[in-house]
Amino acid sequence: MSVDHYENFPVASILLPARLKPAVETIYAFARSADDFADEGDVLPDVRLASLKEYEAGLDRIEQGLPAESTLFQKLENVVHAYKLPLRPFRDLLSAFKQDVVTTRYPTFDALRDYCSRSADPVGTLMLHLYGAADERNLRDSDSICSALQLINFWQDAAIDW
Repeated sequence: MSVDHYENFPVASILLPARLKPAVETIYAFARSADDFADEGDVLPDVRLASLKEYEAGLDRIEQGLPAESTLFQKLENVVHAYKLPLRPFRDLLSAFKQDVVTTRYPTFDALRDYCSRSADPVGTLMLHLYGAADERNLRDSDSICSALQLINFWQDAAIDW
């Protein structure tokens, strides 16, 4: 797996049980590639949004029981079925990535928190489902932790982004 991005995944992955590594790598590949559509390179916004729309169509195919049209989505379909993962977190990630294309500033903390609920919280939700621990309390706690980590990341990058 490529580790070209500055992220915690390569470090955290050594802590995963071996049985979960392929599933986490697939989820990561989905999220990383979709995030790259949103904010890497010099691609025009319409092209970025079209790429993210193709990912939404891939999720629709999984939901409808239709065959995947790419290797990534074949793997994702297998992971979704094997672990009975909800598709909502994947859709939420795509929603946040689409927002990345068109939004550069948030007028209120509540608006920023809404973004975090779709850009960070879904990752914790998916991990809890992989571990079979997605109960109400764990999901609530995970959302708080994931949003806090996302906010910390924003604050760390404020000078660079500015």
